[in-house]
Amino acid sequence: MRVSTQFRQPILTLTLSILFFLSVPAAHAQISGSAGILSNYMYRGVSLSDDKAAVRLALNYDDTAGWFAGGQVVSGQLSTENSRHAQWTAYAGYAQRLSSGLAWETGMTSYSFPSSPNWNFQEIYAGLSGEALNVRLHYSPDYLGFGERTLYAEINSGWALMQRWQAFLHGGYLYSRDNARNSLSEARMGIATSYYGWQAQVSLDLTRLHGARKSEFYGTASSGEWQRKIVFSVGRSF
Repeated sequence: MRVSTQFRQPILTLTLSILFFLSVPAAHAQISGSAGILSNYMYRGVSLSDDKAAVRLALNYDDTAGWFAGGQVVSGQLSTENSRHAQWTAYAGYAQRLSSGLAWETGMTSYSFPSSPNWNFQEIYAGLSGEALNVRLHYSPDYLGFGERTLYAEINSGWALMQRWQAFLHGGYLYSRDNARNSLSEARMGIATSYYGWQAQVSLDLTRLHGARKSEFYGTASSGEWQRKIVFSVGRSF
C-alpha cells in the first residue's frame, strides 16, 4: 500500500511534483525521485534560499507493508550565510489505508543545515488523507534551534482544472508554545501542470508573522502584515 509521497514530503509545499493526487495501492515496493529548479526555496512561508533560485533533488521509498522513507537536498542559503550550502531533509514513517478509503500516517522528519548546525532540528508528525484533502500536525521540541517547542498544523487540497492542469491550495499555522511572537500563519495557492514526467508550477506564497521583530531567521518584519511572494518551479520525476 502506498500513500502519496507528495503529501509525505517534509517540505511538501516546496516540491516540484504535483501535490494533491493520492497514489493508488502499489503491488511492489517503489523507489521514486525528482529533480528540479525553484525560483525561491520557501519553507513555511520563509525563504531558505535568501529569495534566490535553488536546485533540489529528492528520493522516496515506499514499502508494500506501509513503511516509507526518503529525503532531499537543496542548494539553500540562510540569511546569515554569504554563499550557497546544501540543506538536507530526511524522513521515515508508516501509513495505512482505512476501510473508509481514508489513509493515516505518522513519522519523523530531520532537518540538517551542515554549514549552520545550530539550526538543525527534528519533528514528529501525524496526518490523515482523503481523495483530495490532507491534514497533518507536527511537533518539534527545539524548532530551528530556537529552543522553542512548536506545533505546526497544515491542510492541503487540490483539484483538476482541465487535462494536465491542476490547482492546489495549502494553509499552515505555526504555534510556538514558548514564544508566541514566533508564531505565524502562511498559505500557498497556485496551478501546476505535468507532461511525460515533467512538472511545472507557479504559486503565490503568503506569510503573516504574529510578532514584530528582527531575527536571523525571519529578518525584519511587521506584525500583522501579509508578505507576498511569487514562486516558479520546474522539474522532472524519475
